[in-house]
Parts: sequence; C-alpha cells; structure tokens
Amino acid sequence: MLDRIFKIPFKFRLIVEVLIIVLIGGAYYYFYYTPKIEEIDKLAREYDSLAIKISQLKPIELSYDQFKKEVELLEEQFQMVLKILPNEKNFNVLYDEVVGLAEKSGVKVTLFQPGGESRVDEFHSRVNFSMNFQTTYVELINYLYRLNYLDKIIDINSFSLSPQKDKDGTLILNVKASLNSYRFNVPGGGK
Repeated sequence: MLDRIFKIPFKFRLIVEVLIIVLIGGAYYYFYYTPKIEEIDKLAREYDSLAIKISQLKPIELSYDQFKKEVELLEEQFQMVLKILPNEKNFNVLYDEVVGLAEKSGVKVTLFQPGGESRVDEFHSRVNFSMNFQTTYVELINYLYRLNYLDKIIDINSFSLSPQKDKDGTLILNVKASLNSYRFNVPGGGK
C-alpha cells in the first residue's frame, strides 16, 4: 500500500497533505474556537446589561411616617419573639406552663427538676430541665401533642417509658424525660 502512495507524484501528495491540515485546522476553529468566542460575547452582553441595571438602582427613601410604621412593625415582631424566648432565666414560668399543661392533659407530674442552662450562641441559651410523670398512653400522646402548641419552644431530648400496673390493674406508664427550652441572653449579665 505504501508503494501505491509513493507512486503518486510528489506535488499531488503535497497538495492533499496541505488540504488535510487545512481541514483539520478549519474543523478545530469551527467546533472549538467559535463556540468559545460566542460564549465570551454572550457573557460580555450579560455583564453590560447588569451594569446598566445596577447603575439605575436608587436607594429607597422612606418618609418619617413610613419609617415609624416599619419600626412599630419590627417592635411587634420582637415582642412576639420575646414571648417564645423570654429574656430572663425563670424556671417558675416554665414550670407553670409545662406542668400546668400536663395537669390539664391528665398527666401526673412527680418531678420537675431544673438542669441549668447552656449558652447556644451570643444571643440565646438553652434552659434544661427534667421531668418524671405517670400517665396512660393516650394521655401521654395528648400531652406531647399539646406541648407543641405552647407559646414557648420546648424540645424533648430523650425519654424512657416503663409500664406498671396500679392498684386497679390499669396499665400506667412511668415516664422520665429530659427537655429544654430557650431564652434570650441578658445583655451585660448572665452566662
């Protein structure tokens, strides 16, 4: 086969080789270089349109009345958050809400023990406490469901159940639970 190629005159072979090189170069330009140039042009147009949009932005100016309404709305929202995250460490309020809800749900609380608090970040702390109570299964589910709708955030970290029968032969659950709530850190004091 090489003999046949060498029998072709040198001028024609050279022309064919040059044409093949030109075709490879043209294909490279068409399939690789041209899409890159189009992509660069598209990015340049996007950049220009963004620059125009940014130059047209103007700061929002509020009148005094609008500003006052915004501040009042912000204050209302802050007061709502304070209900959920009180700014003082007060286990009495927590006791009243959590144990009061338990009693309304038919759950008999035998222990409510504060466990101190641990700082979560600069703004709020976790207030830990433990509870022991006796209840039936249905009352326990009802209590846990209603606990979710308190004004405070209450997390149940862990709990254990141990069944026992009372004098009447009714199955009672002894529950030991580890819970926590949250509060705002008091500026300049507390942990």
